[in-house]
Amino acid sequence: MNSYSSPIRCEHRGHGDLHQEGLPTAWLDRGNVTAAAYDAGTVGYLAGMGAASGELAVRESADERFGTTALGALSLAAANLGLLLVYVSFDLTLEQLVLVFWWESFWIGLFCALKLLVASLAGNPFENRWVQVSPAAALLVSIAAIGFITGEFLALFLLTGAALWFALTALSGVDPGELLRDELPLILGTSLLFLAGHGLSFVVNFLAAGEFRSARAAKLLVLPFRRCLALLAAIGAAFAAAWLLPGIARTTGFVAVLVLLKLLGDYRLHRRERLELAAAGRTGT
Repeated sequence: MNSYSSPIRCEHRGHGDLHQEGLPTAWLDRGNVTAAAYDAGTVGYLAGMGAASGELAVRESADERFGTTALGALSLAAANLGLLLVYVSFDLTLEQLVLVFWWESFWIGLFCALKLLVASLAGNPFENRWVQVSPAAALLVSIAAIGFITGEFLALFLLTGAALWFALTALSGVDPGELLRDELPLILGTSLLFLAGHGLSFVVNFLAAGEFRSARAAKLLVLPFRRCLALLAAIGAAFAAAWLLPGIARTTGFVAVLVLLKLLGDYRLHRRERLELAAAGRTGT
């Protein structure tokens, strides 16, 4: 007898019922299936399909959102490539480049604080299944959280600045005070590229695309530290190269590779943020 024509012996379920519940035909038609085995198999199969379809839906949602707001990612690319152009045009030093990276972390912290503030005013960042938080309470909690996180972030910002001061003195023989005094307008002016890049991404993605509606406080509070990872890696790589390979570290080719690697890190962090906000919007958590 053809194995695909053998009857399925399953209590209280007929062949048609099994097909209607969404199991594949080849799996249903492989001989005898007991009710217990069918129930366990169905739960596992459908749970796996549900998880896969949920993840796919989140990625599709993020892809659609990213497709309509690609300007945000392009603005970050333009800022990094603009930095490379300024480096070549104004003959910046590696030390000046690192200080521009340092100032970018300040702009990142600024916009992360704005995200939490906007989410508290127009969204529901403290939504949870246990406690109902009123808009007024959410705003007060957000202000307190912004104050706390700002203190932590500024501490990291100043600690990084102190490390830069030591590294500039020890590795490069540069007087950081003199460098800042003489080159501050150029360094700050160049960092405005990143102010514009992160600002445009904030407007396009967080405001225009409505990410503030699904943003949650727990994610927003750690966001500035996470988004600075690419910066810290770039700064560390610059000083490591200046120490180990001083001849190569000050070439345009090395700086171009460093900026492009930082751009790749920025894009991955930017993309991850979009995916997480899309997932939060789908699940409501």
